[in-house]
Amino acid sequence: MLSSSRFVVAVHALSVLVCQRGKAPVCSNAIAASVHTNPVVIRRLMTELEAAGLVTSTAGRSGGFSLARAAESITLADVYTAVEDETVFRMHKIDPNADCPVAAQLGKALSPSLRAAESAMTRSLGLTSLADVSQAIHREEAAA
Repeated sequence: MLSSSRFVVAVHALSVLVCQRGKAPVCSNAIAASVHTNPVVIRRLMTELEAAGLVTSTAGRSGGFSLARAAESITLADVYTAVEDETVFRMHKIDPNADCPVAAQLGKALSPSLRAAESAMTRSLGLTSLADVSQAIHREEAAA
């Protein structure tokens, strides 16, 4: 299974927008500086988040990104679904040997357990909103 940081980077970017809520849109350069990545990476992620209805973009010199709705109504499951395009668990990239009894049945045998695990993860992510993440960040910041 390949690991992706897209979800965590997207949550980071959206958390920057939560902190800037009520102010001018935040440009990709400012978000990229916080995430410590290239602005192109941020723009690509933000395009996906915009397509999912989580952010809006404003073009122009003073343009950037803003939350499309309240942070309380955006869950981590919403973010995950917007930026991760594959299931958590992936089967073989190449079809396994169909003549092997294990290879021929492994997908069927694992599928229910893997789907249940993915469903549990999505349910768990759905319990946390961006507002919850922002509050936790501020608590940690105050304690530091």
